Amino acid sequence: MKILFIVILSVMLVSCSIHKTLKIADLQNITYRDLLENVTAWQKSIKTLDGHAQITLDSPEYSGNFSADILLSGTDSLLISVKGPFGINVGKVFIGAKRFVFYNQVNNQFLKGSKEDFEGRYFLQFPLEITQMRDVFVAQDKFDVLKKKEFTIKDNYYYLETVNGDLEYHIWFEPQHMLIKKIEYISNGEVIYFKEYDQFSTFNGVYFPKSINFVRPNEKQGVAIYFNDLKINQVIDRNKFRIRIADDARQIDLSFQNIN
Repeated sequence: MKILFIVILSVMLVSCSIHKTLKIADLQNITYRDLLENVTAWQKSIKTLDGHAQITLDSPEYSGNFSADILLSGTDSLLISVKGPFGINVGKVFIGAKRFVFYNQVNNQFLKGSKEDFEGRYFLQFPLEITQMRDVFVAQDKFDVLKKKEFTIKDNYYYLETVNGDLEYHIWFEPQHMLIKKIEYISNGEVIYFKEYDQFSTFNGVYFPKSINFVRPNEKQGVAIYFNDLKINQVIDRNKFRIRIADDARQIDLSFQNIN
């Protein structure tokens, strides 16, 4: 009986400690600006990222499984290297402050240009524009001036509806760390796409989602990203950002193609 009592008491103490650490959404002490500022500060706290992820692509046109190595250094260097089944190289994307590079290893094409040159161009069969890849793979959501429509609590999540020009955002924040759990991007009353962040863990003192989902509901297209290895704010060798291309790769400078 004594052992049983000790076990029950231990479970009760653990349960109480868990409930003490859980935070409840509270509109009296937290404003929507507090949440947005916290997300911005969190995004800025991620100086480097070195991760390996499994990717599941699902759409009416194409479904498949991929893997990716993701390297981030500051605000001006992101390299995503994607492999298909059996470790076959399919593509690399480098996103810099002023320069974008897409190495399509399937077609053996090497494209380069500015962000504007890559507008509307997709990464292989992925329902992702190349210009969106940084925001999706490293859980970035950047806001300019937002006009609040509604700020309330839904299912113990902070819920915010805001407008910025022609775009509307519906955002759910988890109260524990006041970070985004789900965000919908809406235009003309329709959800263009939404992102969900889940399985948050701490890496080198930084909270980050191991699971990221990107969905275009109207097109029934989705990309699921799961990090099975992740390092944050550790030194990254700059040589890792070099892209080696085949000698016979066709090189295309998009800046010349887009000249009027």
